Amino acid sequence: MPKFFMGDRDSTQNVNQPMGEAYSAYWNKWLQKGASIARQKLAMPAAELNSPLEVFDQLYEQAGGQAVFDLARANGQMPGFDVQSLLFSTAPDPATLVQRWQKVAQAQANIRFGGCSSLPDFVQYLPEGDIVLSPSRIRPANLSKFGTAMLTGVAAHAIGQLTNAELEVWECSKAGRTQKANTLDFDPTSDIILRPSITPDMRNKKTSPSPYLHLNHLFDHQSHPYFRRMIELLEHQGEGHLNIEECAHALGTSVRTLSRRLKMHNLSYGQVTRFVRLRKAVRLIHSGQVHMEDVAFHANYADRHHMARDFRQMIQIPPALLRDLFADSTAKPRM
Repeated sequence: MPKFFMGDRDSTQNVNQPMGEAYSAYWNKWLQKGASIARQKLAMPAAELNSPLEVFDQLYEQAGGQAVFDLARANGQMPGFDVQSLLFSTAPDPATLVQRWQKVAQAQANIRFGGCSSLPDFVQYLPEGDIVLSPSRIRPANLSKFGTAMLTGVAAHAIGQLTNAELEVWECSKAGRTQKANTLDFDPTSDIILRPSITPDMRNKKTSPSPYLHLNHLFDHQSHPYFRRMIELLEHQGEGHLNIEECAHALGTSVRTLSRRLKMHNLSYGQVTRFVRLRKAVRLIHSGQVHMEDVAFHANYADRHHMARDFRQMIQIPPALLRDLFADSTAKPRM
């Protein structure tokens, strides 16, 4: 979701690693998917091994910021486990979405840098219903020339999940020019205004099954009986931890075979168990479980401190904050 789609470049192109293991897994896959679509738009040869960030750079240079915005908005939702996306898509209204976004950004900045590295007013909700984005005020959106366009596109998609209202997009350049058109510049220094038209036809899709509680962005376990059974075993294990030997035995295979099959998807058994535990804890908190000791127990953590460490390392949102953010869905005035 907004803010967290890019990171510092590195030799492995694991561009989101500083944001946590779970966040990285989802948004790196999202970038790869988006880059594949961009390559088709640019008619790039299949053999050309550009990184996802380099492909988006080329899309911005050759087709402009509007092309990046359109791609991000049209493809803002990818089924897979992402807690930030779950938070934003279940907000009851745009005002709550903005509040959640600000609090998540603050929490992650505290964990990553020991303090706030991004100004809290990078996103604001105005009384008249406008949402104002200032991508230049927040990392990592301000690290790339296409960051403004991509951030706006993903934000526009998130707002579209909450309302049927038509969304106007305005760009306010630092030179003082304000424009609304189908071909905006999305200059890295610009502020963006997202303006849903005022209408009673607002909707909250919270009643629909969330696409952000699946693990299929890691590997296609749902259509593979072997892996589907493994996830079921991990999901329904009793007290304690199902080690790889026990899991392999229950699957009727050897540890070596299980490890080899997971390695084909660039996964280890330890990684899969961490994702399953984390997802189980998030589901419990999302369903209204407020006692962290109970969440930790039912999600197969050793204790709530173990769970808190995993949340810090994987999504950089403390469990108690996640509980409080889901609880803020009480009635608020709608636009």
